[in-house]
Amino acid sequence: MSLLNIRGNEKSVLAFVVIFIFLFGIPVLGLSAFSSTSTGNASQISSGAVNPAPLFYSAGPAKSPVCSSSALCPFDIQMAYGFTSLFSSGVTGKGQTVVIVDACGDPNITQDLQAFDSQFKLPNPVLNVIDVEGSPTNTKCIQSWSGEVALDVEWSHVTAPSANIDLLVAKNGGAIAMYDAWSYAFEHHLGYQISNSWGGSGCYVARCNNTIGEGIGPCTLTNGTQGVDVTGLLNQAKNLHITMLAASGDGAAYGLGTNSEEGVPGDCTGVLTVGGTQLNVSSSGSYLNEVGWSYSGGGYMTAPKEPGYQLKAEIPDSFGTLAKPDVAADASCASAAWTYIEGNWYPVCGTSLASPLWAGFMADVNQIRGDFGYSPAGYINPFLYNVVYGNPTLYAADFHDITTGNNGWPAGTGWDAVTGLGSFNAPYLAFTLGISESA
Repeated sequence: MSLLNIRGNEKSVLAFVVIFIFLFGIPVLGLSAFSSTSTGNASQISSGAVNPAPLFYSAGPAKSPVCSSSALCPFDIQMAYGFTSLFSSGVTGKGQTVVIVDACGDPNITQDLQAFDSQFKLPNPVLNVIDVEGSPTNTKCIQSWSGEVALDVEWSHVTAPSANIDLLVAKNGGAIAMYDAWSYAFEHHLGYQISNSWGGSGCYVARCNNTIGEGIGPCTLTNGTQGVDVTGLLNQAKNLHITMLAASGDGAAYGLGTNSEEGVPGDCTGVLTVGGTQLNVSSSGSYLNEVGWSYSGGGYMTAPKEPGYQLKAEIPDSFGTLAKPDVAADASCASAAWTYIEGNWYPVCGTSLASPLWAGFMADVNQIRGDFGYSPAGYINPFLYNVVYGNPTLYAADFHDITTGNNGWPAGTGWDAVTGLGSFNAPYLAFTLGISESA
């Protein structure tokens, strides 16, 4: 999910494609689709009429990327988070498959990925495009989702350059179609890390009638997810040792204590929910610091109650409910990432970037686990909170604890509702998760 509005200290970031996802006819996480306070010549390129998905706003596409601290290239992400070191040890996601769930697809994704790889000297992976319920035919929907598809595919590849990629294309952006893609992935045993850079907010708008299953509600409310038992699907994923990842959203603070509702599937206990940061790097790509992104979705859910692993970790939670996000990565419009979309380059921002970065990372983890003869990591939330976060020395080595920034909730030492536990120090966290059979 990527931000529609660029405000405050990010007004100067004008040359960005900004993706904002809608599902079920309502704005994700309560952001208005029709307000934009960015300056310049931002223009709406496309929007779906039936299942509105991403809208693109840009001050103008580029014919070639110019890497900078505000428009990052793959090397910058790889260097800053330690993937360069991880890759040099032979861990590149080899033998793994990253699964990406999107709606409507991108007819140009194969060519887009090849151009992205050629520009940044990345290996071309095996990319399988799978239409879950037949080929999408809604032209507007296809146009509006193509940027999201390109972002997800290209940047999951950055953190796992040797992994295969299975792109699951739902026929539309409705709840039933999107969750059918989950079931397809489970039934066909496609991969052990599934990224979802999409979501939707609750039924607080007038046209959303939850009594007949329109729109969505909390993860635990099947009527609000158009009758889909999302919790049941996530339990199935857990039993299959699959890590389900979701973007936390780009609506800033949400949940209890705010005026905004959280979004499915990022508000689910069984998901590793990824928030956003502003990643600051040196001219050589070295990590300088991170700040909690002001639009990183996060907060305290309306349901369910705080899980045992968060209680044990003693995270700050006066509401006594599930808290999100769990982890974070780069998402800010002040540290966007170059993405190749239909013949042009755009720096893209949002937690739609953060989720596939973590999905690629989990492919690296599962390569290590496979080398040790262990089963895939699967549902790692309890391990992250209780084993890694519960050990101050291990936590300091494996995570970047992001202590500054504010999304309505303040970032601070340890877990916070802006960045969760923080961002990965890839080689350290990957081996912690990789060599721990119980992870």
